[in-house]
Amino acid sequence: MKRTNLYLTEKQMERLRQRSEQEGVAIAELVRRAVDSFLAWDDPTYRPMPPTPQTGKSHSSPG
Repeated sequence: MKRTNLYLTEKQMERLRQRSEQEGVAIAELVRRAVDSFLAWDDPTYRPMPPTPQTGKSHSSPG
């Protein structure tokens, strides 16, 4: 995986935090899922990579 930075609105972050807690997955995983959905939207040949198990400590930015 490649690390990247992106800017989200406060509302987007709050919704992602809520969803992350509800589903028990990291915000980064939710963002990867959203990107996969976007890329597959109009490209039937797009196949996302299966999720890889997280190892070590999870990282989160201060919010």
